Amino acid sequence: MSSQEPSPWSAPLMELVRALPARQSVEVNGLPISYRSMGEGRPILFLHGLLGSADSWLFQLHDLSSRYQIISWDAPGYGQSAEVEPDIEVFAEQLRGFIAKLALPSLTVVGHSMGGTLAARVAADPEPRIGRVILSCTHPGYGEPLDTPPTAKLVDRIRALKEEGGEAYGRERATNMVAHPVDPFALETAAYVASGTKADGLFSATRMLQFADLRSFYEKITIPMLVLFAQKDPVVRPELSAELRALTPQATQKALPNVGHAPYLEDKENYEQVITSFIEHSSSHSEP
Repeated sequence: MSSQEPSPWSAPLMELVRALPARQSVEVNGLPISYRSMGEGRPILFLHGLLGSADSWLFQLHDLSSRYQIISWDAPGYGQSAEVEPDIEVFAEQLRGFIAKLALPSLTVVGHSMGGTLAARVAADPEPRIGRVILSCTHPGYGEPLDTPPTAKLVDRIRALKEEGGEAYGRERATNMVAHPVDPFALETAAYVASGTKADGLFSATRMLQFADLRSFYEKITIPMLVLFAQKDPVVRPELSAELRALTPQATQKALPNVGHAPYLEDKENYEQVITSFIEHSSSHSEP
């Protein structure tokens, strides 16, 4: 879009976006990882989902940075981060390297959807570099064989993204990921973030989840863990949520009422209260 063309997004949304700190970048295993960082204090690293980016956490960057250092990364293939092969171990190695580069003490990781799968994998390390983990609207992966072809849904979504363009794709997908009725500004924010999705990044990340299987890893997580479920989530299938409940008996589990797959936008006040309460009250005995 040229500077002469009007923005398809509202002025209030663009004002919030412009107020964000510029993206920074670090090199991890020879590849760039981009991120935003805002505020000072105890650090919280936010990991987005398939239709996200560092900007998924727009509200949290603004709301929580007066008390915490808020870091939101761009997963491989998103934002300005380099794409990697669709292997959860490769994605996780990029996350480990990113955390090591930032060298943040007493780090809390909040992983949403795809980001929750990555967060759980790293939290299960024998000597995790993080102090606590929050898993949000996520699942253990689909565990399909590596020779499984891309799903028809993925092929259709890649086609739609390429043919319709980012804005139309973002608006359509955002509508299908939230609970209705939804606040129009929250919906527009979700659409804006999704509009920046890159086809190659989406393909690789979706294939990674298609092959990933974390079912043997959750029992290895010994750091404090909170698992959040959205009561009206239209994205994570109910049987996957039920399975995750059963796989994380050691965790604090909480259902978020009246929200869909973007609770950090749909009801940011409650979402932020729940995660910060857990951070402040969880034990610190296992922090590195």
